[in-house]
Amino acid sequence: MTLKDKRIEWKSRYDAWKESGQTIAEWCRDQEIKVHQMYYWVRRFDNDRISAEPEPTQWLTVQVDDEITSSEGQESIFIHYGVISVEVRPGANVSLLSDIIHVLHNQC
Repeated sequence: MTLKDKRIEWKSRYDAWKESGQTIAEWCRDQEIKVHQMYYWVRRFDNDRISAEPEPTQWLTVQVDDEITSSEGQESIFIHYGVISVEVRPGANVSLLSDIIHVLHNQC
């Protein structure tokens, strides 16, 4: 039996268990299936479902004034994205910053 065949068979069992309303232990006892095998496949299918349904990205609209303001007295800001931190200093190139954020978003 190929891995694809096993996956189809266990997916059918997983769906039947979900529809039964029973606990895994009860369902496995009735079906004469080893509980530890069922738990393995339940975790796989639950993880597949989670990774297949990512949360949609939400963007916030920001109004940026075109006025050039003096950067004297302003401090750097830090943008943290996962394990990556980007320091943005006053007068930074906004276009470059936009490109960096776009790359980080697609890579992480």
